Order: sequence, then C-alpha cells, then structure tokens
Amino acid sequence: MLACVYRAAWHDFLCFPFVILVASDAANVIHEPNGPTPHSQFEHSSVPATVKKLFNLNTNFLTKRDAWAGTFESYFSLRKTPRTDCPEKLPEVVRSLRASGAKEDVSLSEFQVELIQLASQLNGDHVLNAYPDIGKSMSVRQANRYAEDAVARFLEAGRAALRAGANESAIVTMRPALTSRTPSPSLQTS
Repeated sequence: MLACVYRAAWHDFLCFPFVILVASDAANVIHEPNGPTPHSQFEHSSVPATVKKLFNLNTNFLTKRDAWAGTFESYFSLRKTPRTDCPEKLPEVVRSLRASGAKEDVSLSEFQVELIQLASQLNGDHVLNAYPDIGKSMSVRQANRYAEDAVARFLEAGRAALRAGANESAIVTMRPALTSRTPSPSLQTS
C-alpha cells in the first residue's frame, strides 16, 4: 500500500510505502478509511490511532492528526477462522548466514558504543564520570556481557519494585552499585 498525505503548505503529496498484512482469502484493496471524519486518510498517524482504538486507551490523542487519521482495526478481524494454507513450522536453517563465526574480540563500532551507553542508562552507570568513555575500550564479548547484565539488573529491579508495592507504571531509576558488583567489563581481561 502506498500512503499519501497532501501537504497544503507545499501543494504536493508526501507518499511513503506502508504494508498492512491481512489474513484473508480474497485480495482486498483498501483505498480509504471509514472515518473518524469524512476526510480521514490512512497515513503514518494511523498506527498510533489504531493502537489507541485497539487497546481502548482513554487518554487523549497526542495530536489532532492522530485523531483525524483512519484506523485499521476493522481489517484485523476479516476472517472468522484461522487460515489453513500457512506452514505451522518452518524448516530448520541448514547453514549459517555468516561466512565465519562472530568476531567477539574486536573493538566496538561507534554504533555499538552508543548501544552500550544506552545500556548504561538501565543500570545507572550513566551517572559515573566515566560515562562518556563507557564502551570505548570494550571488546564485543565484554560489551555483550555488559548489556546482558544491565538488562537483567534493570528487569530484576522492576520486579523488586513491584513486589515492594510500586505502581505498575512507575519508572525504575537505578543507581550504580559501586561496592556490590564485579569490575566493569572494560577493566576485565578475557
């Protein structure tokens, strides 16, 4: 599907590809939505508008554009029974997509360093003075270990907060535990 939005300020259309997969026997071509206004269209704001409608969220729309956008929820239930022409199990992959194994002892790319900095937001290390350099001296193996540990600690802190009676929508903010953790992966040798 190609979603097009008329931009009056520029007197042109902004078009972008958009795919919606519908389990149906007959080919369906969807041209225009049935509301919420007579001039609503499908466009990128249709995604949050559909989510709001599907989950019956009672909060206001983020923008007037979201309120105006057409939604897709009626297309998710076109069938009354599941399809039977789809495989239930996919075949096993017989060979790796990689020509060689993972290079875990190499330095991180700039993008990977940024991912480690994101992980440091989860475990509280972002408040340390070393934050700007976190990940720069890590190998891929060390960074993987660090990221997995950060996510695990964050999830455990969330579970502990819920057990202690915290609101489910509360945001868990962690601080670095300088005395109870093993040394930073950048300081360990592998």
